[in-house]
Amino acid sequence: MSHPNATIDDDHATTQDVGEIDLQLVAQIVRRAGVDCQVDETPAATTLHARKAMGDPAWTVIAGISSDPSTPLAFIGPTDSTRTRLLRDPDERRLAALIVLQAQRDNPHELLTHDEATASGLADNMIWR
Repeated sequence: MSHPNATIDDDHATTQDVGEIDLQLVAQIVRRAGVDCQVDETPAATTLHARKAMGDPAWTVIAGISSDPSTPLAFIGPTDSTRTRLLRDPDERRLAALIVLQAQRDNPHELLTHDEATASGLADNMIWR
């Protein structure tokens, strides 16, 4: 994924490839927001699990990154659901904010809604299906 950086080339800002999303950094941001989480790394995939602090003893949220580098996508949803929300061109802060939003729902076992994401300023780049 490319993000603007401070490099100036011929008086124009340039972009640089900054690599994959760092789920450990996402986990740090989520924890600072007061949500419990852990990153599970397996050979097949790396996922992040989250839940309200002092809430449900089971993980209520799952999130992760697409393994296809040509299509940068992240997913966020309830742990026990077969459906997730997708985020195009994810970055660590936006992914962390969506994880916190999902975890803090009255019922975190249901998908976050378009209205909730819009009210939080997080609906951009979301895929709603």
